[in-house]
Amino acid sequence: MARPRTALLDVERIVDEALRISDATGDFTVTELASKLGVHPSSLYHHVSGRDQVVDLMRARIGRTIDNSAFGTVPWDEAMRRLAWSYRSAFARHPGSIRLLATALVRDKESLMEYDRFANGLHTAGFSWPEVLPIIIAFDNFVLGSALDMASGGNNLYTPDPQTHPALSAAVGAPENPANPTDVAFETGLTAILTGLRHKLDNR
Repeated sequence: MARPRTALLDVERIVDEALRISDATGDFTVTELASKLGVHPSSLYHHVSGRDQVVDLMRARIGRTIDNSAFGTVPWDEAMRRLAWSYRSAFARHPGSIRLLATALVRDKESLMEYDRFANGLHTAGFSWPEVLPIIIAFDNFVLGSALDMASGGNNLYTPDPQTHPALSAAVGAPENPANPTDVAFETGLTAILTGLRHKLDNR
């Protein structure tokens, strides 16, 4: 029998399918992944070492769509702003995978290099090493939460009763509310974070 001209399985196909499954269900197993690819689980191990490596490859794939190049070329706060918007957009395309990736160790070299660039940019700006990691974690938490909000399509999640919750009802029903509240909320939160960090540096 003639051998197929193209490989039936490769790393890119494995990552594609793992992202599809986790985007739909929030997680995946090697057995499920192999089934979706139409192969035996043992076939996957010719290309990846196991589930952990697949998760690393998923993170790296998404990470390649994030622009973290501004550190060292513009002021730290502008670099952080650009990173935040790009980061949010990248993960909003894979909202189902956020929980999986947010709770897995960051091990792949590509992602670690980007975090290293971020850490160096913050330290160069004047933040001490003990301050850098909490800033990165807070930034991650904020951006990933907003990516989930963005993926919802900007739908208002609050349904207050005007009689019982008059203040929230007034806020939800304000005529000035923007057409895309998720972007406005993200910019509001991001500005607050950057303002607080600038204040911290200014008080040195």
